[in-house]
Amino acid sequence: MYWNGVLERLDLFAKGSWFIYLIGSILLSLSITTTKNISRREWLLLFGMIGFYGWMANIILFFIFDQMDSGDLSIGGIPDIFMFVIGPAATAILFLNQYNTPTKLIRVIIFFSMLSFLVEYILGKLGFLKLKGWKPVYSIPFYLLLFGIVLPWTLKIIRK
Repeated sequence: MYWNGVLERLDLFAKGSWFIYLIGSILLSLSITTTKNISRREWLLLFGMIGFYGWMANIILFFIFDQMDSGDLSIGGIPDIFMFVIGPAATAILFLNQYNTPTKLIRVIIFFSMLSFLVEYILGKLGFLKLKGWKPVYSIPFYLLLFGIVLPWTLKIIRK
């Protein structure tokens, strides 16, 4: 009886959570194995900082402004950790590995913004994200700002 309650509270099998597990695992594996322009120390600091940013975005958009819900509405479970900590941090690290090529900078920013938009859109279609007044296209300027300014600025701070 007790363990059923624990497993239920972890929200492991929320609708559409398989996709977030798959994408999060792939992104995390790639971010660990393909770090060429980021040291291990920078990787750890970036992962922690971006994970914190992601969790704060979760609190602001999902709880304070109540624009979306994810998984089970009353439980913050393992899929939420993949969605707000692991996925964004791994994506940011992959982006910053590509960021050192100034000639392709605009293409890289647009590629990662569209990739993030696509994942958000698919999660909505799978039923993991429940939109309440928010539309996925609202996220595009946020992604462009994130990849164009916030992440490079965060890396610059870490390297100082």
